[in-house]
Amino acid sequence: MKKFALQSVGISALVMMALTGCGGSTGSTDAASPEATASPAPTAAKQYTNDELVELVKQIKPKSGKELTVASSEELAQENPMKALMSMFTIEPAECKDLATLGGSETLAGSTTAAGADLDAESGVMTMVTLTSGLDKQKLQDSIDKSGVQAEKCAKMTLSMSGQSMNVSTEKFDGINTVPGTVAYKTEMSTASGSAQTTYMAYAIKDGVLISATASGKGSEANGVATAGDLMEQAAALIK
Repeated sequence: MKKFALQSVGISALVMMALTGCGGSTGSTDAASPEATASPAPTAAKQYTNDELVELVKQIKPKSGKELTVASSEELAQENPMKALMSMFTIEPAECKDLATLGGSETLAGSTTAAGADLDAESGVMTMVTLTSGLDKQKLQDSIDKSGVQAEKCAKMTLSMSGQSMNVSTEKFDGINTVPGTVAYKTEMSTASGSAQTTYMAYAIKDGVLISATASGKGSEANGVATAGDLMEQAAALIK
């Protein structure tokens, strides 16, 4: 059961991060010019439809050379295994049982989303890239800011079930930085028996589109972090 629970948390974390519109940061904005000369109004960022995001994700290629397994917004919204999984655990601190505190379980209202995943059969590491659009940049930024507060509040957690427990710790991570303004987190999950799994999550906003990437599994730092960064970089290049 321990192994099953540990693996389920890691896999569900990937689905959870695809469903949420949180995490990441943007670069600083330019200050208004003090000169009287009127400047042209900034061009509004393109709002992508679900179908357009799916087509973008299909163009992203993982290092394995395989095609990503692509999921549309409708497919991502069909079910949320994280909610059912977390309801089985006793969680300390208790406020972290709220899925929003753990990173979010619902899409942002009005957003469009598509995701692509790759599973390395040899290492067992799964990587995923998710694109979210359809909202103005401030709404994305507000979600990002909230995510940072939540990550800090739940930096140390204990999940218990049937007399067994799992320790979960989250901290900022600097190893995924291929896209300017990226912020990333590292979540380590371990049991008393020594089983362990790490999930890396990274976020950035490019021209009004939230790009998120995850890498999860044993050995994900060696095999998944670089892939996650590469997926983000490819996604950013496609957003124009």
